[in-house]
Amino acid sequence: MSVNDVSSLSRSIPIEKIRYDDRGLVPAIVQDYLDGTVLMMAWMNRESLEKTMETGQTWFWSRSRAELWPKGATSGHVQNVKGLRYDCDSDALLVTVEQVGDIACHTGERSCFHQVDGEIVAPPGDMLSQLFDVICDRDSQENWRRVGGSCDGLQRRRQRRDRRRSCGSILSRFGCFGSPSG
Repeated sequence: MSVNDVSSLSRSIPIEKIRYDDRGLVPAIVQDYLDGTVLMMAWMNRESLEKTMETGQTWFWSRSRAELWPKGATSGHVQNVKGLRYDCDSDALLVTVEQVGDIACHTGERSCFHQVDGEIVAPPGDMLSQLFDVICDRDSQENWRRVGGSCDGLQRRRQRRDRRRSCGSILSRFGCFGSPSG
């Protein structure tokens, strides 16, 4: 399912079957569609779920501001929806997305689940990024010094994103995912 095919989103979730809590909310787990990293958890109400299905980008309900908000409205880090699922009890949602800008957390991290014992640690589902770190670290010990390059911060984030897209495009050609992303 691509973001251009929002009509298929409207058929993926029977809104009338979703069991909202007493505040009219349902938890929505947001996951990277390529590598499975859990990016964030936010709340949806019926209207935000409908807007997500209509637009192909995520919308949530802010409990603190008591208003709808489109993810990335201020940061530009929007989430293009690739798939929607609901759990066996119909009281939780799983939203698979392409994370634009590779940042889902308001702190600037890729995932909101980046803390372990007060330290910033890559989310466990992010195996491609972890593998890339190992390759980059090994490579930087020899090759990068010779050419005067570096592999850090924003550069690593961009390279990770590009590699995930490349891997996703290759795997999709073999039927492992939906159609290749552009």
